[in-house]
Amino acid sequence: MILYEKGHALYLNLTNRCPVSCSFCVKVPWDYLFEGNDLRLKGPEPTAAAMINALEAKLGEGGGWQEVVFCGFGESTYRLEEMNKVGQYLKTHHPKVKRRLNTVGLGDLIWGRDITPDLAKYLDEVAVSLNTADPKQWVELLRPAPAYRDTGFAASRKFAANCVKAGIRTRVTAVELPEVDLKPLELFAKSIGAEFTARPILA
Repeated sequence: MILYEKGHALYLNLTNRCPVSCSFCVKVPWDYLFEGNDLRLKGPEPTAAAMINALEAKLGEGGGWQEVVFCGFGESTYRLEEMNKVGQYLKTHHPKVKRRLNTVGLGDLIWGRDITPDLAKYLDEVAVSLNTADPKQWVELLRPAPAYRDTGFAASRKFAANCVKAGIRTRVTAVELPEVDLKPLELFAKSIGAEFTARPILA
């Protein structure tokens, strides 16, 4: 399933690839199921055209959809080119529908450059899941792939700050875990001009 519904939003499941393997992630324990939706991409990753067609089918039904979110069981920024095409299409053809990205903030490392100028062309909001203000704890909780282990913490924080500078409404988010002190992360968010949201852990 490349498109699923939650509330008044449509969510795009672009990829199952992820640069982290968070200790609290439900993807594997839930066997890629989310609220009855099978988000395991068994074939090739969806093309921009396939995502646009799926969106048009839903948006054409009405239903009062308020937002399209780039968020599935994977890191959407791996599919930056496709995401850019879909985002630009939505901005042109459905400007009243908000466009948001949920991310762990490693897109710059994935692509080896600052991708926020691309995102600023069509995103209304980005939510960056940082989860802790402690670099050691970040590695323990997010369990990043080796390529992101040493530089991922700093890169994700810089990504959030760059999103703010690019003019995108930015929320720093964290899962509420008993071992994490969220106050320093909230202070970091405020220091860069971002909002902060704590999220209950899925169970």
